[in-house]
This record gives sequence, structure tokens and C-alpha cells, in this order.
Amino acid sequence: MSYDSRPPTAGIADDIQVRVNAEVWRDGEFASFYDHVSLLPAEALILARYCGRLTGRVLDVGCGAGRILNYLVRLGAEAHGIDISEHMVQFSRRSVPAADVRCVDLADIRGAVHGRFDAILMTDNVLDVFDDAHRRAVLSDLRELLTADGLLIFSSHNLAAWEQPPSGDEKLGTRVAEIGQRVAQRPLGDIIRATRRLPRRVANHRRLAPLQYRAVNHAVVNDSGQDYALLHYYITRADQERQLTELGYALLEALELSGAPVPTGQEGATSSLYYVAALAA
Repeated sequence: MSYDSRPPTAGIADDIQVRVNAEVWRDGEFASFYDHVSLLPAEALILARYCGRLTGRVLDVGCGAGRILNYLVRLGAEAHGIDISEHMVQFSRRSVPAADVRCVDLADIRGAVHGRFDAILMTDNVLDVFDDAHRRAVLSDLRELLTADGLLIFSSHNLAAWEQPPSGDEKLGTRVAEIGQRVAQRPLGDIIRATRRLPRRVANHRRLAPLQYRAVNHAVVNDSGQDYALLHYYITRADQERQLTELGYALLEALELSGAPVPTGQEGATSSLYYVAALAA
């Protein structure tokens, strides 16, 4: 892990982050990567725990190939999905015909999505494609799209785990468990194709790694996702709760990918955390 403290040109880096990430996801190249219906333990727990709240009008942001939409439809929800990629949208419409799926850029969601939702979900760290200012703007927009008792459910990269990974056997066990969960979701063809993309992975990392930076309450990292083609936002559990509070939300719970709770004062060991929030009273 290596990045600089926030540079003077960070604003430029932020603009590049949003543009680079949008270009990758609009392309839709990774549709097959998301063509499955497997759930992480945290996702299964959330869907079961809040199933009664997920039977109304529900929006799946960054719906991809329809993985979560499948479950929302089965729960009886009036399921809506949006994705920046037209290819992904067409994929979801075929795989989940009962859902209303549209091509929408999350950055413009207030002008493209109408009505209020009983729950809004953003899995697979969708929110992390944005820099800090855009992220806060999106969270503010989503707040206006929730009903009074609506839920915001999302995942985000865990900065504490990135900067201070567990050591020894704990580190190995956590990493092996995460890899096992993700590999189990992947078709063999995807794994083989990934090995053939090594030259592109190296080129992408050389191009984007210089844009990494650490700010006071978050970091932007060129991690291994999608062949190092993206710049992702990382945040600690404590800073994420503060950010939600500042934007008018109340954090109900945070979970590791394993589904283990991450209470206030702890940061969690997995690479991403799931958050469930409601509108503040």
C-alpha cells in the first residue's frame, strides 16, 4: 500500500477519478463477472433481517447483471434498478424481467429517478467510484429519495483494513476467506480470462497509481478491482458514520463481509463493510 498525502492538485485527481471510473463502467465489459446470484454472508443476513422493509418500492443502484434484483423480486418488492452501462441494463432486463431497469448515471440520479423508495441498495462498493465531494452530493440526493422510514443499504471499502491489515494467522485467515468467497462466485472462464489480462493490469496500475492520495478522513486507492482500472474511495467505519450523520442519516449497523457486526469503536477486518442507515429523526 502506497500513496501520497493529499496533493495540491487533488481536485484535478478527483475529476479524473470520476471520469475514469465512469468510462470503465459505461463500457459494460465486466457484465459476465456479475452474472451470478451468489450472496456474501453480510448480504444474506441483511436481506433476511430487513426482509419486511424490502417488500415495498426498492431501488438497486448499480444493479449490474441483476444479482440483487433477483432477490428483491423474490421478496415481493416493486423492484427498480439503475446502472450507468446500457449493456448492463439490457443484461438485467433479460435476467430479471419483473424489475424496472433503466440506464442512469448515479451522479444525475435526482433528475432521472422520481418518487420515493422504501429502501435503496448499493452493493459491490458502487458508491466508491466517487471522490469525497461527489460522494456527499450523491448521499444527499439519495436522502431525498427515501421515504420517512426508508433504509439506505450500501457497502464501502474499509480504509482501516487497507492501512492496518491484521497480522499473522489472522491476516492470512481473513484474506483466504475473502478470496474463497469471491472465487466461489466466479465461473471458471472468468478466472482463466483474468490470468490473460495480466499485462493490462500492470499498465493500468502504472497509469493510475500516481493519482492515489490520503486525505484526513478518506483515501483514494488504485486497488486490484477490474484489472487496476479504477480509483476507489476508502473510508473507516468511524468516518463513514460521521459522514452519514453530517448528511442527515442515522447508522443502524455496520457489518463485515462475513456478517459479523462492527460496533462503534471498532473498525472491522474485512476489505469492505456493509452499512445500514435510516433518516435521522
